[in-house]
Amino acid sequence: MLVFDSAGKLLSKWNERGRGEGAFNSLGFGRIAIDANDNVFLVDNDNHRIQKFDRAGNFLAQWGSEGVEDGQFIRAIGIATDKDGNVYVTDDGNPFVQKFDNNGEFLVKWDGRGVDNGQFNYATGIAVDTQGNIFVADYQNKRVQKLNSQGEFIVAWGMGGDINATGVPEAIAIDDQGLVYVTDYIFGRMQVFSNDGEFLWAWSAKKISESLFKRPVGIALDAKGNIHIVNPSGNNMQIFNLPK
Repeated sequence: MLVFDSAGKLLSKWNERGRGEGAFNSLGFGRIAIDANDNVFLVDNDNHRIQKFDRAGNFLAQWGSEGVEDGQFIRAIGIATDKDGNVYVTDDGNPFVQKFDNNGEFLVKWDGRGVDNGQFNYATGIAVDTQGNIFVADYQNKRVQKLNSQGEFIVAWGMGGDINATGVPEAIAIDDQGLVYVTDYIFGRMQVFSNDGEFLWAWSAKKISESLFKRPVGIALDAKGNIHIVNPSGNNMQIFNLPK
């Protein structure tokens, strides 16, 4: 993992490869979550685990193993934290949203593979708003799902309606107002929705060939009103000011 300042200067890197504490085999397309105490949670998906560090990169804890039981992973993908420090993980091979406390104790999981409301088919990105609502990028079902803090289904919506296309949600971020920012893996766009899925605006071209992004898999908002988009097929991370 690489740590940069706001100008893109490399500050540090945590790059030991392996299976020991603090080492990684795969970081799951850069999926990362940071809690209110600046603890850093990383998806180490080839090791079938989550690792927790302090902001300086010191190892604190790890949890998970390979499997489909509670607290296990096949290929963990997305990760998010809530205001209480709980950690939420999606897994494309073990199709549940799993919830853990801040130190990795398993708490609960929701639903499983399927096409019904509240079920997932290759869940990727995940985010939690200040009210505890959970937003999941249901990749192969081509929809975003919103669940309440108890994991109960609230609403779902698709991507690409503004260009009469069916997009594929990948990464999700939520701002302080509860607006939901979702990247579209196929069309290389970002769309913004109200908290209940009403389309507000989109960013990038309407043609794949003219797209600003190439398979964007990560998105984050900072306290200064900037948006950060991880663009692995373009071999970069891009930072933009949000429109006022």
